[in-house]
Amino acid sequence: MGFSYDLIAAFAVGFMGSLHCIGMCGGISSALSTAIQPQQGGSLWRQLRYQLLYSIGRIGAYACAGAVIGFIGAGLYSQLPTHGPSYLRMFAGVMMILLGFYLSGWWKILNQLERAGSRVWKRIAPFTRRFIPVDRPHKALALGFLWGWLPCGLVYSALTWSLGAGDAGRGALLMLYFGLGTLPAMISVGTFSHLLADFARASSTRLVAALMLMAFGVWTIAAQLGH
Repeated sequence: MGFSYDLIAAFAVGFMGSLHCIGMCGGISSALSTAIQPQQGGSLWRQLRYQLLYSIGRIGAYACAGAVIGFIGAGLYSQLPTHGPSYLRMFAGVMMILLGFYLSGWWKILNQLERAGSRVWKRIAPFTRRFIPVDRPHKALALGFLWGWLPCGLVYSALTWSLGAGDAGRGALLMLYFGLGTLPAMISVGTFSHLLADFARASSTRLVAALMLMAFGVWTIAAQLGH
């Protein structure tokens, strides 16, 4: 039951944080759409198909990262007291609160994490050129996988759930559910960006999403304190 709750939580975080994806990463998704060769992108169906392939690759990258963090978390279990898993879940709750501050613009503390991740991205980014123009499905998958390593405070916050997952497999599954939560927004922004961008960037929209994530973080911490 506990792990099922975590899967639902990971999906919810992805879904609620997807407004961040539209507002901050919409330009990237649109750019990926323009990378499709004209003969490949001549219809709405083809655009949607390639956007789906991009996102499958991106979610695959999240799952790989979740497996690594889950493996690290499993090693931490042996170093922590009896209630170690609860401490890790509380840490995830704290990260959700910080994510809320990040999305609202009140406190950009997660920018520090993104700066650290940018060092890895600088090494990965040159490989993206190999898959442009996108004229084959495998190129879309590969480009999406590389895109998944783009520095993102939302992704880094979600990875804290994998830290408390207990093993690499569960860590990967948590990030898979998180990625599925972002899927509707990212598919939509790649194809209907002109309809969603203004809505996603509206301060009221981002405020509601931020408050929901912060409330979710507080609830997570309170649930673990009960144990």
